[in-house]
Amino acid sequence: MINKYLTLKIVTPEKVYDEEEVSSITVVTDNGEVTILPNHTEYLANVEISLLNINKDGNDEKFAVGGGAIRFDETSNSAILILNSICSSDEVDVIKLKRQEDILRNELSSAKSLNEQKIAERNLREILNRLSLKN
Repeated sequence: MINKYLTLKIVTPEKVYDEEEVSSITVVTDNGEVTILPNHTEYLANVEISLLNINKDGNDEKFAVGGGAIRFDETSNSAILILNSICSSDEVDVIKLKRQEDILRNELSSAKSLNEQKIAERNLREILNRLSLKN
């Protein structure tokens, strides 16, 4: 039987979101951008720091995600996103994020080790990703 919707569950370290029926999920994985539709084949991938688009009956909701993993289970027609963080456009505080961006750019330019540089780069990517929700 062909389903019109798939079940989506989102989990972060702070919260387990309720399961909801959605039309599609689009996110950037380590293999590139992927769109999961109802009745998709089994799928498992790492999620990059990127934008997540959830479509419900033609209405798109965009979120900034801080990386994680996605799994689609063909048998149950359900997807689970296990994310480091998730942020909606309503949660974006542009002034605060711009301050954090300046701090991180300074940290990046003064990084004394490769590890410090990688941490600053990752944090900066996450800040810029959240700011992209407002553009």
